[in-house]
Amino acid sequence: MNYLPMIVVFPLIMAIIMNLLHGKEKAVKYITFITAAILIILPFISQYGYYYFGGHGVVDGWVSGIAYLYNPAKQAVIVTLSLIASLVLISGMGEKLTNNMFVTLTLMGFASVAAIVLADDIFNLYVFFEIVSIVQAGLVFLSGTEEAYKAGLRYMILGNVAASLMLLGIAFLLASTGTLNITDMKNYILVDNPMIYGGLLLLIVGLTYGAGLPPFHNVKADLYARSKGFISAMLQTYSKFVLVGLMIVILKLFNGLDYFVSAHGVLIALGVLAMVFGVVMALLQSDYKRLLAYHAISQGGYVATGLALGTPLGIVAGIFHAINHVIYKSALFLGAYIVSHKGGSNLHKLGGLLPLMPSVAFMVLCAKLAISGVPPFNGFQSKWMLAQAAMQVNMPEIAMIMIIVSIGTFVSMMKAFYLIYLKPVDEETLKEYQNKGVPKLAVFSLFVLTALCVIIGIYPDIVTNYLWDYANELGVNYCLK
Repeated sequence: MNYLPMIVVFPLIMAIIMNLLHGKEKAVKYITFITAAILIILPFISQYGYYYFGGHGVVDGWVSGIAYLYNPAKQAVIVTLSLIASLVLISGMGEKLTNNMFVTLTLMGFASVAAIVLADDIFNLYVFFEIVSIVQAGLVFLSGTEEAYKAGLRYMILGNVAASLMLLGIAFLLASTGTLNITDMKNYILVDNPMIYGGLLLLIVGLTYGAGLPPFHNVKADLYARSKGFISAMLQTYSKFVLVGLMIVILKLFNGLDYFVSAHGVLIALGVLAMVFGVVMALLQSDYKRLLAYHAISQGGYVATGLALGTPLGIVAGIFHAINHVIYKSALFLGAYIVSHKGGSNLHKLGGLLPLMPSVAFMVLCAKLAISGVPPFNGFQSKWMLAQAAMQVNMPEIAMIMIIVSIGTFVSMMKAFYLIYLKPVDEETLKEYQNKGVPKLAVFSLFVLTALCVIIGIYPDIVTNYLWDYANELGVNYCLK
């Protein structure tokens, strides 16, 4: 039996069940733990290849119905998504009042992002793109603050515009090729015409919204900053894998075609702008969660740039960095969530936490070094690959920008670490901290993610070996002169 559809169907079924368990907190808690374990198992027992829903398949040379494509590269992404979702669900169970809506929305978001990564038909991808946009706004609403409501509402309003434009782009591509299946569409998209140009442009609009690239970077950063820390970890994971899923579709359809050259440059420019804007804005923040939120935008720029290069090495480096990023950034958001239990997230009002939580401080420091690209952590490995990919296509200036942005990341991260853990505080504040506990389930999740930062940093091949075949299939080797 092929369990591939269960990666999407199972969390959707569980989301419905969880929604029916309103008020039954113990049942929600136990079922959530079981669900989290199953989410991690499903990607390993699913078969590679195409899966056609409802008995459809290839009819007269055309693919009919909804189709999923599963391969080792997609497995690496789905496994990471499952792991982060499971750890976030477990961390959320540490809240005194467990909210079944949190579990419901998280599972719906997981299913939607998994479907975007797996989908081989572009309309199915669009449907789940819409769902994950609504889910993200819903998860922010759960914070229950006025600022969270505003951030979520702003995201939904812009989402209506961006998603509508994306749907129009899909309509253009359908009108030009006669199919919604991505593999089939590739075969009929070789001839350039204004409809296909328009379709590509509008797909890029959807990409920038879903991934939080300029001009949507501030809206996305606000979304992360207004959520609870463990929810922010999930939101930024959704964004990175939506970015990967949509970029794979764009590369699969257009990479290597003559008229893709200009779009190529636009995508690279958007990635570089996100890198620079994100780190500059992070350096200006005095709120820890906002600082992390803008770094999530900056790191998304690395991912977009690597994928936009369009070479096999660039694609491997981009997907690898997306995987690394969601691991260490989730660790950082969970660390912020643990710290918020002691004293909020205003950097100027925190300090002196190192003696009270040395193990948490050590794990957070590891995650900070990972995001800064310091060896031997995982962030170094993928940033090194990204710089190599830029050099390979004769774009050394992009490699230089990546290095400068990493230095800015390191400075802001060390500044935040000093202000939270090392800055001296008075005795009264320390006593106040001691009277407040820490969420133990979040500390467990932080430990797992930190361990992965080290393991993948030392053995990057355990991830990259899964990516090369698909990257060679999608990528085009070239060198600018």
